[in-house]
Amino acid sequence: MSTGTMRHAILQVRWGPLAYQKTLIEPGQVLKVGRAPSSGLAVPHDKDMAEEQFELSWSGKRGWLHGVPGVSGTLLDGEPVEQGEIFNGTWVRAGQTDFSVYFEKTTPPREPEQPDPPVLVAHKARALEVLRAQEAPLYAIVDTARDARILELLHESVEVCLSLYEGRQGTALAEVAPYLVSLPRKDSWLLEALVQEGWGAHWGIFLTSAAPMLQVRRHFRKFLMVEAEGVEGRLYFRYYDPRVLSAFLPSSPPGSRDEFFGDIEGFIFSGSNGEVTVELPSLDGKRPPGRNGTRG
Repeated sequence: MSTGTMRHAILQVRWGPLAYQKTLIEPGQVLKVGRAPSSGLAVPHDKDMAEEQFELSWSGKRGWLHGVPGVSGTLLDGEPVEQGEIFNGTWVRAGQTDFSVYFEKTTPPREPEQPDPPVLVAHKARALEVLRAQEAPLYAIVDTARDARILELLHESVEVCLSLYEGRQGTALAEVAPYLVSLPRKDSWLLEALVQEGWGAHWGIFLTSAAPMLQVRRHFRKFLMVEAEGVEGRLYFRYYDPRVLSAFLPSSPPGSRDEFFGDIEGFIFSGSNGEVTVELPSLDGKRPPGRNGTRG
C-alpha cells in the first residue's frame, strides 16, 4: 500500500466547483467540514452550509459522522442525522453539496476466471518495471466504461483523478467517463493494481509529462471529439484505448502527431499481445531510432 500500514478514509466532493477533490483522513484524525476557511475541508461557495457543518472521525477501521450541535441539514445516505456510522461508499449531503466517503484499498480484486498465461505475467512485470523507471511525472488515462472495477479502484485510492468530461455531460456520464489519474508515487498500489488487473484488458494508457495536471487534462479534452471524412457530425475519439492509440500514432502525419503529443513526453501502453509499447514524440518529422514503438 502506498501509505505503508496506514489506511485513509477519503472524503470526495461529487459535484460542483470542488468536484473530484479528495480530502484524506488518517487513523485517529477528525475532519471538519463547512464554509469556514479553517475547516479541514472548506466549501465557501455553498451558502446553505454552516461555517462548521459536520465532522468525520476515522479509527483506521471504522468511521463516524458527527453533526455540529444546533446545525441541521446533514443527510447520511439520504436520512437526516445528528451522528451515524459511515461505510465505504457512504453518501453525505450538506447544504447543496454532495460527498462520498471511501476507505482506501478496501475492495479486493475479483478472482479471475483463469490465471494469466506466463507470457502475460511477464509482460505485466515488464510494464511495472518500465512505468516505475520513468523520471517525468506519470499519469494514466483510464476508461471506466470498460469495467466497473476501474472506478472502484479510483474511488478507493488517494491519487487525484479527474474526469475528462465536464458540465452536464460530465455529471451524467461520471460512472463511464475517461479519467486522468496522477501517479506521482512509483510504489503506488493503484499503479500496481491498474497494471496487474488491467494490462492487456484495454483499461487505458499511461503517459509522462512535466506539465501540471490541469494542463494535461485541457490538452486531452481537445481530442475527445473528432470529425471523420464521409461521416456527418463529430465522433468520440477513444484514443485512451490502447488498441486505438497503437493504430493512430504510427499512421499519423508528423504535424498531427506533434499536435497530439503537445507537452506529453511519452505514451506507454499494452500492445496487441500484451507487450509493452512506448511511443515518443517525433523529432523533425522523424521518429527517434530505437525509441518510438519500442516493444518489451
